[in-house]
Amino acid sequence: MAENRIITQICIVVEDVQKANANWAKVLGKPEETIATIFPDGILHYAHTDPAEYKGIQVAKYELGNFVLELLQPAPTPSPWRAFLEKNGPGVFHFCVLVDDRKVFQQTLAEIGVDLPYHIGYFPQGSYSYVDAKDQLGIELSVNHGGDYKALFAALLNGTAVPLDELK
Repeated sequence: MAENRIITQICIVVEDVQKANANWAKVLGKPEETIATIFPDGILHYAHTDPAEYKGIQVAKYELGNFVLELLQPAPTPSPWRAFLEKNGPGVFHFCVLVDDRKVFQQTLAEIGVDLPYHIGYFPQGSYSYVDAKDQLGIELSVNHGGDYKALFAALLNGTAVPLDELK
């Protein structure tokens, strides 16, 4: 059976999430979405396998049937989103692909020349990672996987596991 892979989200990085939220609400004919501050505790983040902490990011999400439109305003501190905004200005940051098997999907990405993720977040119920696929696909991808990550999460916390080892 073929692996299930679907695009579930488009993330747009913006300078002002309140303004973008109001404008998207008008364009979509929907009420403005709630703006939340993320990331909550309980997610381990790594940038190039080094621990990273991201706080104060503001996000509004529109559930649009077959995908989510995410409007993300980065905090002023260093992050993948801040780097994107400073380099490119507002724009589409990534498409999110939900996959059944991260390792198999990473092998597929490697076949077209995409490197291992430069950013990854782990939580007990799954993970997400960012890969730079601009040369191969014209965009970055967020690769999401839901599953039981409790053992890996605990091993990362106690230092007996290293980020991205599960993909190698």
